Amino acid sequence: MKKENPLFYLLKKVDWPKRLLFVAMTLSILGSLSGLLVPLFTGKLVDTFNTKSLDLKMVWVFLGIFLANAILSGFGSYLLSKIGEKTIYSIRAKLWKHLIKLNMSFFDKSESGQLMSRITDDTNVINLFISEKAPSVLPSLLTLIGSIIMLFILDWQMTLITFIILPIFIIIMIPLGKQMGKISKETQTEIAKFSGLLGRVLTEMRLVKVTASEENELDKTKITLLDIYKLGLREAKIRAIISPLSGIIMMLTVAIILGFGGIRVSSGAITAGTLVAMVFYVVQLSGPIISFSMFITDYKKAVGASERIYEIYHEDVEPTGNDDNKPVSTNQDIIFKNVSFGYDKETIIKDLSLSIHSGEVTAFVGPSGSGKSTLFSLIERLYPLQQGEILYGDQPINDISLKFWRQKIGYVMQSNAMMSGTIRDNLTYGINERVSDETLVHYTKMAHCYDFIMDFPQGFDTEIGERGTKLSGGQRQRIDIARSFIKNPDILLLDEATANLDSESEFYIQEALNELMKDRTTVVIAHRLATIKKASQIIFIDKGVVTGIGTHQELLENHDKYRHFVKTQSLNE
Repeated sequence: MKKENPLFYLLKKVDWPKRLLFVAMTLSILGSLSGLLVPLFTGKLVDTFNTKSLDLKMVWVFLGIFLANAILSGFGSYLLSKIGEKTIYSIRAKLWKHLIKLNMSFFDKSESGQLMSRITDDTNVINLFISEKAPSVLPSLLTLIGSIIMLFILDWQMTLITFIILPIFIIIMIPLGKQMGKISKETQTEIAKFSGLLGRVLTEMRLVKVTASEENELDKTKITLLDIYKLGLREAKIRAIISPLSGIIMMLTVAIILGFGGIRVSSGAITAGTLVAMVFYVVQLSGPIISFSMFITDYKKAVGASERIYEIYHEDVEPTGNDDNKPVSTNQDIIFKNVSFGYDKETIIKDLSLSIHSGEVTAFVGPSGSGKSTLFSLIERLYPLQQGEILYGDQPINDISLKFWRQKIGYVMQSNAMMSGTIRDNLTYGINERVSDETLVHYTKMAHCYDFIMDFPQGFDTEIGERGTKLSGGQRQRIDIARSFIKNPDILLLDEATANLDSESEFYIQEALNELMKDRTTVVIAHRLATIKKASQIIFIDKGVVTGIGTHQELLENHDKYRHFVKTQSLNE
């Protein structure tokens, strides 16, 4: 099956402003047609110079046509560019809407810098083509055909002699245009690679600094930059050939017209005005010819850029379910039935079955890499299951509205993810209603973060920097917990929720968590024995398989590995 043209695929997704397009095309056509009259009336005006009196009527007609051409072409060009900008706005908006709804597995394998390059750099290339190059095609075509027709009308013999040189120009330009298209595509690929490298380094600049890896990273980027530089030179060489070549051919053509035309004027075959008009028409031809020769290059460039966006559009989006599809009751067990899941070819969860009881605390325990955090991701529906199903009561969670399901869950992550912005922005992130200062004060006090927030001069409006770099690990964790308090979820997922806290803070947080966990389905991943002892059930997971379920005391008595974990203080007091 033949692959669809990626540029046409994107353009089909655009909501075209049809009326605006019709008006713009009409004005551009009229502008091109009026432009064809300018050389003709220039010639007629020149012929009036040979008479004893200047024909003022002809002068006014000439000025009127000249002004009409300028106004019509200007308005037409503006409206076509406006359509181009609307088009690229639509492409960017729809691409971002699609991108943000893709499965988490796509983001796991994609570098953020490369994705940013696709949304900005690649769409810029398409934008240049749609807003500048494509709109000029029809006016250029009309100018080209119209100029040739007018040249034949004025003097077909001289036109035929002039056109001997044009096929040579076209034969040279076609292979150069193809080469430009190939170079442009390679350049876009290298720019995306460079953006990926930048994104990777800038997001982990602390790691680069503390490991003194600046020179290593510079060496890596130097190779890519050098490739971009070499491709830029190759493109510059071709442009350096095209520009003077076009000039030389134009001068030769004009020289032929003037030489042969001078003979024709002296013999009385044509007038001086006709000769001037023909020179104008030949000069008018140069623009469309160069425009068409570069159009192929820009088109291939746009197709190359569209190809990478086309690939994103063919990635799977998250199944969101029907927004009206909500569970009858919000207090039901979460049941895993024969669930298997893995990243790429590596299986993490193997035919796992378990129940998380409603309104109770369930603790996941096991060695690192056993799949505990993966289970949280599956509950959050961040990844599609490879086998089995997860039920909420008797309803598969995939049938429930994704937005509703995630709004039910409070997830305190091990990474304590923070968005660039203020503390207030992060406390209320994902909460679709206005949160009063009184509510913020109440819950931040519960999460034991109110005092340190108030120590900042701007309080809740303090900027925390990218990924919360201006806050300590413990501060980020307490803000993350406070966010879950404000969200007031039915299901609470705590992934090492007290891992980065000092003893005093942990005491207060544990009190707050105990309050928050009342009458909620709570799932905990923890290495602290004090937390796990309070769980109604402990599920021991080893290499993606459940090897034991019970209370702390039951597992101590019946599960060797759990007992070994406790004795070796893998579970910390």
